[in-house]
Amino acid sequence: MNRLVIRGALVQVDPMRYSPAGVPIVEAVVHHQDSQLIAGQPRRIECELAVQASGSLAVQLARLTAGAQVMMEGALNRRSVNSRQLILILNRIEKE
Repeated sequence: MNRLVIRGALVQVDPMRYSPAGVPIVEAVVHHQDSQLIAGQPRRIECELAVQASGSLAVQLARLTAGAQVMMEGALNRRSVNSRQLILILNRIEKE
């Protein structure tokens, strides 16, 4: 199963673009920071993750601005066929 849920602050939201089929697409970057107990020791967790939304989720994401606190859910995929970079393809966005 490939499912990721992440909470964080939007760092950037790119302008909306359209696929060749006319589907709206928006990419953004979310910054997550947390503290987790790893092997019995507290550890600071911090990362930035590229995300992509399409269709009605793209419209919803485009309305948000940098700094907005969000919870996002989706599946990890390669950014493109020849890329090793990961991007979170969104299935759900909630502003917190």
